[in-house]
Amino acid sequence: MRKPIHITTPWPTPEEMEKRFPISKASEKALQALVDEFKATLSNRDEASVNSAEPEKRRKRASAA
Repeated sequence: MRKPIHITTPWPTPEEMEKRFPISKASEKALQALVDEFKATLSNRDEASVNSAEPEKRRKRASAA
């Protein structure tokens, strides 16, 4: 059986990733808009599912779905 390999290098910083994979300012703005939209949707969904007293709005368990 092979020995497992553990890579111990640190994760690249956003600045290092930007240098490695350059993108235009327009693409950067579009990506940021998607991230902001996702964060807003995610926070609204979590609040609604946890705080809702109505069963149809509560989040279902994965095993029950």
